[in-house]
Amino acid sequence: MEDENKPSRRTWDLMIGIALVIFGSLRLYNRLQANIEWDFRAIFTILFIGYGVFLIYRHFQNSKKN
Repeated sequence: MEDENKPSRRTWDLMIGIALVIFGSLRLYNRLQANIEWDFRAIFTILFIGYGVFLIYRHFQNSKKN
């Protein structure tokens, strides 16, 4: 767990989390607009959005501790 203490790693996690949420949301929005069936790609996209939210949440939780 050494990586959690490095500020540059936490910053990268925040940026990756924001990117996953934004790009995943855009992809999901385009899928909803096209009325395409829900398949494994949609579920996979939702999982990536969830992971992005987790990275953002973890960044702010670690910031409060320091």
